[in-house]
Amino acid sequence: MEDIENSPKAEKYPANGVFNRSNTVWVGDLKFKDISGPDGVPDGKIDANDRTNIGSPLPKFTFGWNNTFRYKGFDLNIFLNGSYGNKVMNYTLLTGGSGGIGTMKSMWVNQNKTAIQNRAQLVPIDPDKVYADGSNWYDDITNVKVANSGTKTPRPTLSDPNDNDRISTRWVEDGSYLRIKNLSLGYTFPKKWVSKARIENLRIYANIQNLYTFTKYTGYDPEIGASTQDSSGLTYGVDNGRYPSPTTYSFGLNITF
Repeated sequence: MEDIENSPKAEKYPANGVFNRSNTVWVGDLKFKDISGPDGVPDGKIDANDRTNIGSPLPKFTFGWNNTFRYKGFDLNIFLNGSYGNKVMNYTLLTGGSGGIGTMKSMWVNQNKTAIQNRAQLVPIDPDKVYADGSNWYDDITNVKVANSGTKTPRPTLSDPNDNDRISTRWVEDGSYLRIKNLSLGYTFPKKWVSKARIENLRIYANIQNLYTFTKYTGYDPEIGASTQDSSGLTYGVDNGRYPSPTTYSFGLNITF
């Protein structure tokens, strides 16, 4: 409780000082930074004045590199692409998806296993405390603490009075990446070998698309692009479950008679 009292006041902070786990900020909720107030300076409250720019979905630059190396009959083609400086809103985190921090506020949808395991676990400070009115420790804010205080997942709650799932830096990640988009290795047989079979040219090759992506993004694929749920095509950088680029292996044989 001391932590709540000494932190910036949430929007649903009880005016009379009586906390309720279903209607007010509570132990196990997230902390939000007091950035500003009506006068442009922090005012000790968390409200609409604390909204700020948390990143652009547009990269500072994109890049690509394509080159072919040849040695005798071998050829190696490498194509790299990527972007730098853009932010991605990992919406799958908010819905309990790949990253596993989830909202922990619904019992009607699937929850990520990691989210459930890492949720803020509330335990009594004094388990032997007796309540004459028949109430329980979990309704007494002076007798509740978080057992796993290092977690990043808030307490499970259906009402979510603290708006733990509001849009914040919690869902926004660095979308920079470097991808080995295409890698192809081939070998062309010497003409003196294949001419005996009346073949003018013979080349075998192996090709891999989307071999590996170097990124800090925790979602399926950092290459998001425009949102698939916005018909205008103007919403960028929102990952609402975009299907990741598959890794494709292929082998081939080129023959010229």
